[in-house]
Formats: sequence, structure tokens, C-alpha cells
Amino acid sequence: MVKFTNILVPTDFSDNSVHAFEFAHYIAMPSKAILHVLHIVEPAITDGAIKNLFNKEKFEHSKLLEAEEELRRFINKISPQGIKIVEALEHGKPYEQILNYSTKNHIDLIVIASHGWTGLSHLITGNVANKVMRYSEVPIICIKTTSSILQKYNSINESSFAENWFG
Repeated sequence: MVKFTNILVPTDFSDNSVHAFEFAHYIAMPSKAILHVLHIVEPAITDGAIKNLFNKEKFEHSKLLEAEEELRRFINKISPQGIKIVEALEHGKPYEQILNYSTKNHIDLIVIASHGWTGLSHLITGNVANKVMRYSEVPIICIKTTSSILQKYNSINESSFAENWFG
């Protein structure tokens, strides 16, 4: 069995991110790996007219405080037991910050949620999971769920996880 030391779970606080976090916790348990739960606060995009309506620094600070609270609530959703959790917030483009964090913190595995977008909007804008999978230098498990992955643990435990591996 592969032993992990540091597992990264990027989150946007969506239901799919909760499933990815649950799955990462499950993988981390046997080797007592450290789970890094990372949320990226994207910079506010403003134009000239909007800049005059509010103080950008004050707005960014309030977004950061709100993200800190939401990150704590997110982690408490599954009440991880027996695993060290590192809460991390970064500011910038999500896929770039995930890759930077991965390198900086010696991450062995990234478990990321996919929203499973298809069609024209995906082709035009791309998505974070896709970009992370494309540029990551560490293995990635991409979770695409419509129901809890935990319901499948009995069958997954008997398999090789191969259907979820990318990278």
C-alpha cells in the first residue's frame, strides 16, 4: 500500500468538495498523512466605476475573514478524527495557487473535486480541476460525484482506486 505524508484537498466549499475531503480523509487514515485543506480567495475584479463605490482593501479583508470562517465550518462537516488538519488560505488564481501550495508544502497527493462541467462553457473558461490535472507534478485523484463517495467505500476498499486516478 502507498504511504502518503501530505495530502492536499483544495476546496470551493461545494458539496463535491465535501466528498473529496471525505475521500482524502479515508485515504489519509492508514498512513496518518497530514491533510492540507486549501481555499483560494480570488481577487476582486473592479473597473473604474465600481472602484469608487467601495474600498477594495476593506472588501478583500472582509472576504478573507469570511473565507476563514467558512473553512472552519467546512472542515467540521465531517469532523475528521485521528488526522492532523492544516487549514490554508491563499489569494490569487485558484489553479496557480494550488500548484504553488503543492510544491511549497511537499504534497504527495492532491484530491480535488470536479463539477463535471461539459459543453461550450467548459471549453471557453476551462476549470480549476482540469488545469491542476494538466500541470501538476504530483498524482491527483479527481472526484466527480452526484452522491456521497462514502456509500461506495465497501466496493472501493476492494479495488485499486484506478477509476479515480489521474496524473
